[in-house]
Amino acid sequence: MSSRVSYHDQFFYISNMQFSNLIEFGMEVAGKSAETDNERSFLHELRLRSEAYSPGYDLDIEEEFPSCEERKFWARIFYDVAYLIFRREIGNHAELFWQHTVIGDAYSLARMLTRSVQEEELAWHPKTLASIEAERFYNGNRM
Repeated sequence: MSSRVSYHDQFFYISNMQFSNLIEFGMEVAGKSAETDNERSFLHELRLRSEAYSPGYDLDIEEEFPSCEERKFWARIFYDVAYLIFRREIGNHAELFWQHTVIGDAYSLARMLTRSVQEEELAWHPKTLASIEAERFYNGNRM
């Protein structure tokens, strides 16, 4: 049995353990980067909901993240999850077999969240850790 992540007619399946890890990583990153009361409330709400997640959970983006602002927040967070795993800044990197799939799952979830926002705000895209790094690079402020 796998968990399913869906938005309208798009979906992907993820193993239950990977789903649990993905949500935990999301909450870890959100805990470090939530800046407003609104963002902290989004994290608090996910913490409460995640207690009910069980094997085979179906995460429907519209139901799980009902407001556009919440989807914007979580899109940024899951892009950052993928980036931070790639940089080996979150997760256990003693073993390497898991990173590529969790990075892919985090990125897929972030893309679905982004699409859901872009249906309301066509050109919207989150300001992520990777986009900040790219901005520095292209502006000549290489790290």
